[in-house]
Amino acid sequence: MNLRLRDTLRREVVPVEPLEAGRIRMYSCGPTVYRYAHIGNLRTFLLADLIRRALLYHGLEVLQIQNITDVGHLREDAAGREVDPMLVAAGLEGRSSREIADAYEAAFHADAALLNLLPAHEYPRATEHVPEMLDLAEQLESLGHAYVSPAGNLYYDVSTYPAYGALSRNSLDDLRAGHRSDVEPDKRDPADFALWKVVEPGSDREMRWPSKWGEGFPGWHLECSAMALKHLGPTFDIHTGGEDNVFPHHEDEIAQSAPIVGGPPARVWVHGAHLLMGGRKMSKSAGNFQRITELVEGGLDALAFRYLCLTARYAKQLNLSEASLAGAARGLASLRADLAALGPAPASGPWAPPAPLRAGAAPDRPRGRAAGIPGHQVLSGASASAAPPSAAFQPASSAFPAPSLFELRDRASEPTAPLSGAGRAIHDRFVAAIDDDLDTPSALRLARETLRADLSPDERRWLILDMDVVLGLDLDRHVPGAGAVGAVGAAGAAEAGAATTLSDAIEALVAERTAARAARDFATADHLREELKARGVEVIDLPDGTSDARAIERGD
Repeated sequence: MNLRLRDTLRREVVPVEPLEAGRIRMYSCGPTVYRYAHIGNLRTFLLADLIRRALLYHGLEVLQIQNITDVGHLREDAAGREVDPMLVAAGLEGRSSREIADAYEAAFHADAALLNLLPAHEYPRATEHVPEMLDLAEQLESLGHAYVSPAGNLYYDVSTYPAYGALSRNSLDDLRAGHRSDVEPDKRDPADFALWKVVEPGSDREMRWPSKWGEGFPGWHLECSAMALKHLGPTFDIHTGGEDNVFPHHEDEIAQSAPIVGGPPARVWVHGAHLLMGGRKMSKSAGNFQRITELVEGGLDALAFRYLCLTARYAKQLNLSEASLAGAARGLASLRADLAALGPAPASGPWAPPAPLRAGAAPDRPRGRAAGIPGHQVLSGASASAAPPSAAFQPASSAFPAPSLFELRDRASEPTAPLSGAGRAIHDRFVAAIDDDLDTPSALRLARETLRADLSPDERRWLILDMDVVLGLDLDRHVPGAGAVGAVGAAGAAEAGAATTLSDAIEALVAERTAARAARDFATADHLREELKARGVEVIDLPDGTSDARAIERGD
């Protein structure tokens, strides 16, 4: 396997080298369930999904753990005071903190399913791991890395960890200078962070637990360290999150885990860039966010948003606009229509469609650990109850029999179809793009190129559906014929083909190029310009940084 990812800690693209042969253990920072997840959050969660799909495509087993933060995520309000958004939401909505957490966790799983994200194998909740957090906090105190303040709170002493700041490239002097003087005055150093906060007298806080330091609740950073240690062991392969998690969350996670496990708990730290809305970071606290359900209610296919995310590298910021969403919708429709135009798929034989990697939805509150490839997937027609807990991560081959058809094998190195020389070259270029730090823009371009390649319809169809194992656009649902998994039928294919023209495909490319320029990915933008020229099209770059969606066709 040659998959390489950008490691934030080392500041370079590094090969993914499994700690355990044939298996990858991955921890993904999940949602704080005090409000709906917005599409910026979902772009971050999509990063973990793409990594997992790429690893499965290479034939590696993947165990993904994604936490649910349902307590302790303290934030500064406008006045500089630390507040718990779970309590704020409970007060505003007239519900208990538990009811708030349950409702928004269920919404998160439903939203993730709309974007075709593979459910995690386990969703540990902070409130269910307080004993593990207390144990970790006590170990840090006994090792001299934590102290009890005059107010009774337990803080991590950052001066005891010389590598503090390595992930975020912050110095302690800079961090001290950037803190408000009136925040947590009981700390020895403004850069220190809370491991355990005692409940103040008279507090109406519902979520509180006894401890040796007094009744209280855990700090946000402590949660992920404790849960990762319990579910993945002292050291695991990959840790994912958004770029806003780099500091303080992941920086603090490393600092409090390292003294216990002997260094950073994850071998590779991968962070996705922000999704922007009107040029500003999308965030719940700013009220500047949009849900995937809102896009769907407005008539957009949820997978068009996934397609839009694929048009930019995960480490590049992506600006959301009506134009970019419309361009992505046209691009996805064009891809589907061109695929449908290849005709019905054979029901058997070497060119029968490869089994899709179907995501499916997770239950509202998944319990225990799901074994196998799909995670906490609820298959069509199956019970909505989660898979029973298992003592250990089980091999994928023994976990989900039919109707889950996807089998674990190395599709990257050993495609099963009898590809021609030209077809194998396309396949290998796709693998190279994915292995190159998830170069999804190049992967999408290859998909379009494949549809125009001088290959048989069966070979083109097979290559596209094989690519979709990683892309996750459920393209097999748009293949006509009884032999396809989830076929739409010949009439539906003809209708889809008629609904999309070459102009739609051109405008999709123009929109993709605009997104690349906005992300300052000029190499991709130049490549797309050349592709448009090859189609007999010129684009006009406008002063505001966008490209005119009306391409000038010079004859084709």
